[in-house]
Amino acid sequence: MMKFFTILQRGAYSAQEFLKSRNSSKLLQIHKCFESSFIPQRVLILTKISRYQIERQANPSLSEDQFKQGLLTRGTNYDAIFAGHQRNKATELRTIQALKKQNIDFRIRDRHNIDIESIDWADLIVPVGGDGTFLLAANMIADNNKPIVGINSDPEFSEGFLLLSFKYTNNINEIFERLKSGNFKYLMRSRIRITLHGENVWQMPFHMHEKCLPCEDDKFYVKYHKTTIPKGNLPKVRKLPWLALNEVFIGETLSARISILHLDTGNGTFQKVKSSGLCVTTGTGSSSWYRNINCLNPQMVEDVLSAAGCNNKFSHEEFKKICFDFNSQLQYPAEKLQLAYVVRDMIVKHIWPLPNNIQPRDFCDKLTIRSQCYDGGLVIDGGIAIHFNVGTTAVLETLEQDSLRNIVFQD
Repeated sequence: MMKFFTILQRGAYSAQEFLKSRNSSKLLQIHKCFESSFIPQRVLILTKISRYQIERQANPSLSEDQFKQGLLTRGTNYDAIFAGHQRNKATELRTIQALKKQNIDFRIRDRHNIDIESIDWADLIVPVGGDGTFLLAANMIADNNKPIVGINSDPEFSEGFLLLSFKYTNNINEIFERLKSGNFKYLMRSRIRITLHGENVWQMPFHMHEKCLPCEDDKFYVKYHKTTIPKGNLPKVRKLPWLALNEVFIGETLSARISILHLDTGNGTFQKVKSSGLCVTTGTGSSSWYRNINCLNPQMVEDVLSAAGCNNKFSHEEFKKICFDFNSQLQYPAEKLQLAYVVRDMIVKHIWPLPNNIQPRDFCDKLTIRSQCYDGGLVIDGGIAIHFNVGTTAVLETLEQDSLRNIVFQD
């Protein structure tokens, strides 16, 4: 049993060291290899819709005092969400002031009014908010030519893994000085292209943030959807106009219902899988939801070693180290053109054995999913969702021309 423990730990540690060496060399390469000067002429600022704004828009007829009292009555901290809103707006104002100082033309949009014409107009996209704001902007950029750089509008309460480090929140002028001097690097993050096949591939999309309510005509994704619908007989093949930077989730909209999907991981054979849904990720998304689905915790490791008959007692710190080593190797490079998938809660029983050629978690270059759902959804980065029911097939792949040109600094 000690040999089992040693192999497990050594394998995880080796994987971590391998990734460390790769990441270290990559960071060194990025640090040494600067880009040429980039002076944007037209910048699109995509701002965050704060919790305060969402609540206020839902209660437009109330005075501020009535609004505040209503939030307090239901247990919501009015002062906290208003203070967060003010911090977001302060960062937005500093961004505007920096662009004016640089004599750069700009437009301001948010989730409610972002449009493709403004995306096409800009030669630099600047999300000012959190990772959700960055993901929305990334979904809308159609190719690998238009650069994007994210500013964390509230680093005190937002990690902002996809954004510049917090020091730039209060020093936005430095961002444009570094672009001018060429002191930056492009990180080409892979994104997932989704192509649908079937009779109902042109159905109206919905948005997870709006609780799957019927879409209103003024929603940005509805407007864009309508512009992409061809005239005449609708084709049975549709390339979705939105690219996924983090992940695509596929399953029944009602989470308590079993999702039934047929999967082909690239060998030309479909396998029927029953589960709680399927998460397909990029290297960028491998540190997010994908990691949380697959990660080990000390209790798991202790239970597995105990079930294996290992009677030796290990300290809590040793269990934590095994978890850290294993969880670290779940993440892979953001620019790698490869898909990772995980089947959530795969149902495996005596009469329903593990499907051939389908692992609960694996990598592939291309993934084809045939729906057997009754109220299914295909969700892009936790936001825009497409109806995905019986009779519809989705092909997921990562292509070089779909990569996102992300400006990064090595501080």
